Amino acid sequence: MRGWTADDPLVNPMKIIYYLTAHGYGHAVRSCAICNKFSQDVRVIFRTLIPQKFFEEEIKRPFGYSPGHFDCGCIQRDSVTVNKKETLEAYMKLADMNETRLKQEVKWVLHQGADGMVSDITPFAFELATEAGLPSVAVSNFSWYDIYEPYVGYPAFEPYLLKIRQQYEMAGLLLELMPSTGMPYFQSRLKIPLVGGVGLNVRDRLQTHLGLKKEKHLALIYLGEFGMESCAWGDLEKFKEWDFIGIYPIPGKPANYRLVSKDDFRYLDLVASVDVMISKIGYGIFTQSLMHGTPLIYLPRDDFAEFPVLEKAMVEWGHGYCLSREDYCKLNWEDVLRKVISRKRPAPQVSDGAEICAREIEKFIHGQQVPFPEKMKLGP
Repeated sequence: MRGWTADDPLVNPMKIIYYLTAHGYGHAVRSCAICNKFSQDVRVIFRTLIPQKFFEEEIKRPFGYSPGHFDCGCIQRDSVTVNKKETLEAYMKLADMNETRLKQEVKWVLHQGADGMVSDITPFAFELATEAGLPSVAVSNFSWYDIYEPYVGYPAFEPYLLKIRQQYEMAGLLLELMPSTGMPYFQSRLKIPLVGGVGLNVRDRLQTHLGLKKEKHLALIYLGEFGMESCAWGDLEKFKEWDFIGIYPIPGKPANYRLVSKDDFRYLDLVASVDVMISKIGYGIFTQSLMHGTPLIYLPRDDFAEFPVLEKAMVEWGHGYCLSREDYCKLNWEDVLRKVISRKRPAPQVSDGAEICAREIEKFIHGQQVPFPEKMKLGP
């Protein structure tokens, strides 16, 4: 395991506990991009249910890892459909558990010798930081308050929603990733440009490795861990001029779809190497498209507050193509694929957002640090 422990006598860093929602991997991808930009004397412990292996693949420096489950994001039927009732019931159970384990979690944080906390974007983390006397930084383009607020048709959830807002109000600073939903309840904020990593174009090596013909167009299909099994994936074979790749298997086993292992190729290198991505849309996918100049074909997402914000920005960029759910799932892609290859690929957008986040987190925590014995008195 690559990592470090709080008891390592060789380590005397600024120590940060990084609470990370396990809703998909987009939050983890941008958190890793930020972690890779921290100064050498910063050490991070990730507190999350995202698998440790993911961080080992993405992070190029020592880090700590401790599994923890403090929020649930959204419970989904597929990549774009939220089960609202199940989501709110799951969150209420976790919030009740969080209330009973608050002091225990504070003791754990202080035992690590933490100097500050970052959260993307677990609400409970900011209450923990307040109880522990630690500075806290939020990093996100949306919050769970934004997502859950339209679901308040469930009366039992209303006090939990209010508590989420109050927890976010406790954050010392919001690094507001743009484009954002606004999040006016954060007391202090700094707007941040695109945050993400950048891959290399390895198209020739990729096609050779997979035995693909160099003259064919290449598309990357990414649906995340919530698949879209109802789609007619077997019909990919009708696109004779295209090869498709992905890191997850899809039903139907079309001959022109190849599975790529992250042991062989970094995901961001795949994004940089293809003619188009075909996916849902989230902040991570959005930034990957713009920072690599890779067009995106995506489908709508109902009842998710982040979607209209990203959709607007994608339209302004001009190289996103939104299909109806019916056309997406029936693979009515002929026109949009033709349009993609008929247009000049956009130039990648260069951004130092991850670097800015890393410096601002370090500066804020350093400026707000409290000597360890004074951070919190736990009482009897």
